[in-house]
Amino acid sequence: MKRFLLPFFVFLLFIYNSAFLGASELEILGGTNGLTYDPDKTDAYSESDTPKKFINYSFFLANVNFRHNISETLNFSLNFERDNVLQNSLSTLFGVKTDYINVDFGLFTGLTDKFTGLDVGFTGNLELIAAKILFFSISGSSTLGERYNFTSNNSRETAGAKLGFWVGNTIPSISADMKTFSRQDKNDIFTDLLYRFSFNLDFMIKNINTSGYINTGYQIYSRNYKKETAKFTDSLNSYFAGLGLYWHNEPFGFKFGAELPFIISAEDPMVVTKKYFLFSKLYAGVVITFD
Repeated sequence: MKRFLLPFFVFLLFIYNSAFLGASELEILGGTNGLTYDPDKTDAYSESDTPKKFINYSFFLANVNFRHNISETLNFSLNFERDNVLQNSLSTLFGVKTDYINVDFGLFTGLTDKFTGLDVGFTGNLELIAAKILFFSISGSSTLGERYNFTSNNSRETAGAKLGFWVGNTIPSISADMKTFSRQDKNDIFTDLLYRFSFNLDFMIKNINTSGYINTGYQIYSRNYKKETAKFTDSLNSYFAGLGLYWHNEPFGFKFGAELPFIISAEDPMVVTKKYFLFSKLYAGVVITFD
């Protein structure tokens, strides 16, 4: 492990020394997501003798992203993210960008809220562009945890695909994404799994330095409990709609967004309240540009 990381950090130091040769951007976001399973809950709603009503947990979200363009074609980014599925993750990506293909590859690490079970793996993204109009991208990340018994018994994985095209100042697209986090506590294994399918419309309003998006879609959010005596699964299915806005006037910019499920159903025997505002997702933050 140390032999692998040493050349990587030497390369990272080389990149850092050239960091002031191009434009950089720092983004800091924070928020909350109410559609979350309690991270400390060890009993399934589907077990006997347990309450059946889903109790939402307001999970604190955070994202700190530093992006730097080394040249017109080379770039790198450092990203810390806290979300309700993967908990805490840190990724480092080095990218090559051209008119027809964009490639990013780097390290991906994860850490629980209790600062245990450090996981290390890889992440990457590939985007193909046709006729400067149509694009298709795939992305993924995986730690070498539980499956390969690498650094811990935990594992984190993501996968995504997106297809879209440019129409003037708008970008309609469809996307499919998956996130999963499996953690082991003694002899029990708990796995959170999220599938999302969405239609997205990104837009830009140049005369007021504003861009943003609207989206809508369907998601399946489940937690699997694998215990010594039995297996249980809790699952929530929901339709959602969201929007986000980004106003920028260099060197500062401001972002905010919201997402609200408008139909939620739970698999029996779990039940869910109709007060959907409790499950909303909200975030806001700033973007600082350095020349």
